[in-house]
Amino acid sequence: MHTTGVKHSGCAGFAQLPAKRPRRCCFQVQAVQSSQQSSKKPAQKADCKQDFYPYEDASKDDGFFPRRQPGTFPEVKVKNFWSKAKDKLGFTAPEEAESTGIVFDPLRDGPLRYLGYANECGEAFAAWLPPLGVPLSYAVAISYVLVDTYDKGQRAYKSAEKELGSRASLHPEVNTGRLVRLLSFERAMDTVVWQLLASVICPGYTIHTVVALAHAGLIPLEHQAAVQQAFLQCAAVLNTSPETFTQLVDKSLPTMIGLGAIPFIVHPIDSGIHALMNASFRPAVRKFICGPGQGNLADLDMCEDECNVPEEGQANA
Repeated sequence: MHTTGVKHSGCAGFAQLPAKRPRRCCFQVQAVQSSQQSSKKPAQKADCKQDFYPYEDASKDDGFFPRRQPGTFPEVKVKNFWSKAKDKLGFTAPEEAESTGIVFDPLRDGPLRYLGYANECGEAFAAWLPPLGVPLSYAVAISYVLVDTYDKGQRAYKSAEKELGSRASLHPEVNTGRLVRLLSFERAMDTVVWQLLASVICPGYTIHTVVALAHAGLIPLEHQAAVQQAFLQCAAVLNTSPETFTQLVDKSLPTMIGLGAIPFIVHPIDSGIHALMNASFRPAVRKFICGPGQGNLADLDMCEDECNVPEEGQANA
């Protein structure tokens, strides 16, 4: 996936996105109901900083098979002098002034990414494939997902190990090995869950349904006299029997409709899966990493946001 090199901040930990998209992840403390306690109201919790969980950006499309955006991860960063100075005084770290450019990912930016569309194409061409054709297309798509998951988990592990292992200033109680494994787990699990839902299950079921509906819609049309007459003329032109021509239409038209639906379902499905995971899986895993996982104790950038750190009772649970 192409990234724009936008540097993350706050609780950023998932993607370097082309545009900031605010997401409030904290709620204000409710007012004290009793008027006797009005003078002792607790201070309201400040709104959390902007979250940078991945979301679908359809501004950069790639033709018939749009580029899917599961979300990539920037390198694990421990807050340093410059990042703390930026928070307080608005300074800019020297490395922030340098453009990192676009990082090429062969699994998401190169031709290999089309393997993720194998199951959709298999569903569209189901009428033309042998009995094992559609299951084989799903096997190809799932294999691509598993390889991408392993790749992203390994990259996260190496990045976290390099960053955390070189920090002599880490809190002595931080279990570095465990935190590195948690960060790798977070990114691998996010990849496999998102890919299976957005690249395999939901689009495969959608194309299967579109093809089935298209085929069902042809049945009443084929019984109309005008359509039957047209089929007879076409069969005569092609020098074939009307039954053979009818079977050809029954296979070809639903296949074309199924293929034509692929570009229109990708972005809505991707956006829906991002919204689902941003409201459930991602905040839960991030909060665990920043709480019991000791990410906050290690002073990770992603744990700067209070929303990612559970209360003391929850952290010790």
